[in-house]
Amino acid sequence: MDDEKLKQRENEPQKPPVQYASPTKRLWAWVGVVYMVILVLFSTYSTAFGHALTGTAGLLLSPALIGLGGTAILRYRQGIGRGGLAACILISGGAFALAVYHLVQGIPVLLSQL
Repeated sequence: MDDEKLKQRENEPQKPPVQYASPTKRLWAWVGVVYMVILVLFSTYSTAFGHALTGTAGLLLSPALIGLGGTAILRYRQGIGRGGLAACILISGGAFALAVYHLVQGIPVLLSQL
C-alpha cells in the first residue's frame, strides 16, 4: 500500500516553489491600501454630506512620498540602489520631510471643513 502511494506521488507533477513578494512590492501594496482607505472615506463623506472636501491634495500626496522614501531605503539595503548612502539619505529624507510638510498643511484644512 505504501509503495503504491509513493509511486503515485512520484508520478504527480511537481509544484513550483512559492515565491513571496519582495519588500518593495509589499511596501507599495500597503501604500495602495492607504489610498484605498482615504478614497473610500472621502467618497463616503461627499456622498453623505453632498459636497466634496477641498484642499486634500497634500494629504493624497503624502502616502506616495512615504512609499518613495521607503523604496529608497529598501533599495539601498538590498544593494541595488544607485548613489550609495548619500543618495539614500537625500531621497528618503526629502521624501519624508515633504510628506510631513504636506500632512501638517493638510490636516488643519481638512479639520476646518468637518
